[in-house]
Amino acid sequence: MVNLLPRVLLLSGRELEEILSPSILIDEVERAFIEFSEGRTVTPPRTVMWVEGNWWGVMQSYVPGYGVGVKVVNVIPANLERGLPTIQAIVNLFDPVTGSPLAVMDGGVLTALRTGAASAISAKYMAPKERGPLAIIGTGYQARYQLKFVSHVYRTDEVRVYDIRESATESFREYAESLGFKVVKCRSPAEAIEGAKVVIEATTTKTPVIEGRYLSRPTHVISIGAHMRDARALDDDAIALAETVVVDSREAVMLETGDIRIPVEKGILTMDRVSELGEVASGRRRGRLTDEGVTIFKSVGLAIQDAAAAAVAYREAVRRGVGKYVDL
Repeated sequence: MVNLLPRVLLLSGRELEEILSPSILIDEVERAFIEFSEGRTVTPPRTVMWVEGNWWGVMQSYVPGYGVGVKVVNVIPANLERGLPTIQAIVNLFDPVTGSPLAVMDGGVLTALRTGAASAISAKYMAPKERGPLAIIGTGYQARYQLKFVSHVYRTDEVRVYDIRESATESFREYAESLGFKVVKCRSPAEAIEGAKVVIEATTTKTPVIEGRYLSRPTHVISIGAHMRDARALDDDAIALAETVVVDSREAVMLETGDIRIPVEKGILTMDRVSELGEVASGRRRGRLTDEGVTIFKSVGLAIQDAAAAAVAYREAVRRGVGKYVDL
């Protein structure tokens, strides 16, 4: 990976979408999760600050075989009203041997792509064998990538959707139908969830939108929202109902989301029941115990995903002649 030229490759979001297909990215991110859970990465906790009431973070990781990735990211919920992405970021990739910068890329799109890949990995190991509708709660920016990646491993024809914003729901409906899905617009999260075999939560909520009483059996729940310490997307009943709870990092979820921390503090969930995605992918832990159970994957996002995805993007861009080089 040594960069012998004093040049840095710039990659736009559009270029990342072009080169990072599910068939390429899912396996690479899965490998990074295994490396993380087996202790072979260097991944310090993210640095967080609050600016004007909004969350900013710096995430960094070294993943063997991929390199060093550093991301600056923010989450600005009010951007929904401004017509801007709620998540924006820049990712930098460095050579781990020389320290040379290799690439700078759109971190918002990269984050959405690698988050979609993680959800797909969870569905690969945790979704029921039985096929049925897929439900998506929250049809904003992340939802399109969730559908694209999860449907790559869990084939379905019907997608049920709910969002508090009709405009977001309608835009997502047009996108999903362009991919060949039958889209059912629902009036509530409960209506979308009932009967679904895979449920994806991709919201900015601070209070639960996934209630256990509405979950059917079997089903797999993927939650990528509620990424603040006191925020919840899943209620206590959903957590208690799950036969397995899988997370990206035990340490991270206890620090960064109420979905795991609060049930643990209440005694509803014990950490010995919580597995990491890398442990499931490597076969050390099971993602699903029975054909009829409810399973949950809770993700707050890890820097290993950024480092791996950035390295794959750099590799593919160089191979295909995509991007623009600049001298620093």
